[in-house]
Amino acid sequence: MSGAFFRGTNLAQDQRFGDATQKLISQTSFSSVLKKRVDMSKVNMEVIKPWISRKINELLGIDDEVLFEYVVNMLQESNTPDGKAMQVNLTGFLEAKTVEFMQSLWTLLLEAQKGLGGVPESLIRGKVEEIEKQRVEQGKIRDRIRTADERVREEPRDRRTRSGKKSRWDTPAPAATVAEPTTERRDIGDRDRRDRDRRYSRERRHSRERRDRDRGHSRERRHSRDRHRSRERSTSPVRERSRR
Repeated sequence: MSGAFFRGTNLAQDQRFGDATQKLISQTSFSSVLKKRVDMSKVNMEVIKPWISRKINELLGIDDEVLFEYVVNMLQESNTPDGKAMQVNLTGFLEAKTVEFMQSLWTLLLEAQKGLGGVPESLIRGKVEEIEKQRVEQGKIRDRIRTADERVREEPRDRRTRSGKKSRWDTPAPAATVAEPTTERRDIGDRDRRDRDRRYSRERRHSRERRDRDRGHSRERRHSRDRHRSRERSTSPVRERSRR
């Protein structure tokens, strides 16, 4: 065997393998739009990338970052990417939706390379329509708010509850007035004060009387104790003599 065979060969040099991509391309039918040449140097990729992400999400129902990066890398590998090869490579990801994705993408790229600044005219129109739609929605919201405010201002003050009765909130609150004290009220107030003074005097007198009684009891107990002690002292010598 020749040693040159082991120094490294690519698929084109190795006769054991054919170009699988070219075989698949020859066996697949493509849209006519993919036959047109795209010059990526004239395309603004910063505008195309958000569209690619939205389209993948629309077709798959999820945000597939791996697939997004794969598509972007294939477009940026060359200034003239091969649309047919891209479709073959993306079939494993998008399956039956690959044709729809590639046809939309290639149409957008062809439009972008002719547009001002590499921006597709359809994206500009879509952005203008989106802004106009937002403006209309904001106008509708303002109209609804204005209508609600006018309805509140025009609503009659004599509102009724569900039972048909007037709401208690519609009845104006009575004006706060300060009543002047009458002669009868002044007399009652003076009488109440006098009664309180009498009760206070009686309580003070009763308290004083209780204190006096307590002092009298204390004196009596003290005198009784003194008499008892003196009696004991007087009887002590007699007891001593009787013991002897």
